[in-house]
Amino acid sequence: MSIYVGVGILLGIILLRWGIAHWRDMRLRQWWNKGQSAIEVNDMVGAEAALRQCVRMAPIYAPVRRLLGRVLARRHKIEEAEEHLRMGAELEPRNPDGYLDLAFFLALSSAGREDEAIDAFAKAIECAPDLRASLAAENRLAHLRRDERFRKLLTLAD
Repeated sequence: MSIYVGVGILLGIILLRWGIAHWRDMRLRQWWNKGQSAIEVNDMVGAEAALRQCVRMAPIYAPVRRLLGRVLARRHKIEEAEEHLRMGAELEPRNPDGYLDLAFFLALSSAGREDEAIDAFAKAIECAPDLRASLAAENRLAHLRRDERFRKLLTLAD
């Protein structure tokens, strides 16, 4: 009889933990969707609030960090934006998106940070070599094409 009670308690604990995890995932998705919706209507204050809630719930979820970083950059909170973008890249070191977000931020938002931007672009290309063509055609990076290192990065053979 006691084995049945023990198994019942164990199953109850497992179901409770599953329920809590499911509820947290549902709440995270709700906040994420609120952030996305706010961005779509250019409500950066609302987007920031929703994405900060996401970060509280899932501090090591890279897409949230990267999106919050982009929102903060648009709100001219440059230092904090960089922190989130760097963390977003570091959390997924094999994902070129994090390095691209950071590289574009450094190249477009921070004067004098071209070397750091090129380093981040290099890491993105290391993860996805096919990015060279799209980066070479990116109009926003015209100022970087004057840099020998950046030109070489875009023309290296795989």
